Amino acid sequence: MIDTLAGIEWHETNPILNNLFNSGAEGALSALTPGLEADVVKITLGENHFVLKVWNKRSKPDVLRQYHLLEALHRQGIRVSEPIGYGRTETGDAVLLTRYHGTAVTKVSPSIFKKIAAILADIHRLPPGRLEGMELAKYDFAAYFFPGIEAFPTMNEELIRLVGSADMQMDRIIHGDFHLGNLLEENGQYTVIDWTNGQLGDPRYDLSWACLLLRIYVSESKSLTFLYKYQEEMPIATKELEIFEALACLRWLLLDRTAGVPKHTDTMKKVRKIVRDSRFLNESVLL
Repeated sequence: MIDTLAGIEWHETNPILNNLFNSGAEGALSALTPGLEADVVKITLGENHFVLKVWNKRSKPDVLRQYHLLEALHRQGIRVSEPIGYGRTETGDAVLLTRYHGTAVTKVSPSIFKKIAAILADIHRLPPGRLEGMELAKYDFAAYFFPGIEAFPTMNEELIRLVGSADMQMDRIIHGDFHLGNLLEENGQYTVIDWTNGQLGDPRYDLSWACLLLRIYVSESKSLTFLYKYQEEMPIATKELEIFEALACLRWLLLDRTAGVPKHTDTMKKVRKIVRDSRFLNESVLL
């Protein structure tokens, strides 16, 4: 077990990591469900549990920036994965070691949505300047969230029109991919993981993406419940979100065409309804 960690060249570490090497505790490895970007392993040392994520696939994000962002957010009391170490394997793949924070959220209720919405609101209202020593990345919205859309002229025209009308305010901390799959639960406490897309952005888009995925993969009523719980934390007019909901849906459609997205028997039926219900989207994006 210790050999597994020792085979990594560590560049940034929390004091906890050094204690792991010296603890002498019996260890065990167990594979967790891999993501599109990386393989994930749970490490157990005595009564302590950690997660090691190895970016050994095509995606090569800036994991060091993610480590520093987690450090800064954790210091501010935001419920994120506690970072323990950042380094590289012998083959050069970036690795991130964090504390284990439980299992993926599979059950939802108004009380659970209240806790989860409060975490997202805490992220959005935290002034970026409070992240000591951390300068958040700021990207061009369209280029970052819609790579490759130029290959689909109809969708690209919609994107240009929507972005031009959205009055983007790219000045707050956003997660960039907030959904149930990136939330863990342990003893009634919820933690946001996978900060690959953490950046300065518009919270209305972050919220709309979360609501869209709930609407597609859970239900419209559950999506509305989550939205209402968020609005209790941070008042925002529902009408103000409509254009960002359209952008979120357009992104889902692009991902469906370029990378593939999870689909159930009723998924496309739900997506078509969302497009038809939107006063900002043209049905041609479905073709």
